[in-house]
Amino acid sequence: MQKVNLFIFVCLLSGCSLLENSEPLPLYTLKGKPFESRDQLSVSLAIETPLSEASLNTPRIAVTPSPYQRDYLAEGEWPDKLPKIFQEALFESLTQRWGGKYVNRLSASLQTKYVLSTEIQDFSVYHLDQSLPEVHLKVVFKLIDLPNRQVMAAHTFSEITQASALRMDTIVEAFNQGFHCLLTKAIPWMEDVFLKENIHARKTKRLGKDH
Repeated sequence: MQKVNLFIFVCLLSGCSLLENSEPLPLYTLKGKPFESRDQLSVSLAIETPLSEASLNTPRIAVTPSPYQRDYLAEGEWPDKLPKIFQEALFESLTQRWGGKYVNRLSASLQTKYVLSTEIQDFSVYHLDQSLPEVHLKVVFKLIDLPNRQVMAAHTFSEITQASALRMDTIVEAFNQGFHCLLTKAIPWMEDVFLKENIHARKTKRLGKDH
């Protein structure tokens, strides 16, 4: 069993493939689990394409063998560059949570009140030389009041998820599970920021009327 795992590890991490070299790499998607719908937004929120370092700004699925090294799995990849598929998965989840009326992708022609800016700092596989590798996610979330050019709040969310086996499907499942767990922390945080902002706006409006 140890020899088999080592062979899979070498093929996953190196340029060799368990598939024929002429075959295109299988594509794996990122998709969160369903969220309960809540009527939380009353103004528009635009989701900006996430920032990331160059080693993550690629369709390839990243591996971190050591703190100062980055590699990629050779047995599959994302259907687009990671920031783009992260944005799409985030858009789908937030639309599911808050409805499609106010949640949009950021574009030059869009007039919006809030912008969700994210930075992907880690989205990679660790301990691929072990039978149960881990997937590490670390993403900075910033909510920006666009008309006032002001950062309302910022927070870094992290998640570590263990894959159930040393296989591509279980590793990708760990990415999806980790993404969902990350959002179960980030969404309530954003809703709390919106709630405080709405209370502040109502108080400011009321004080303006009193004067």
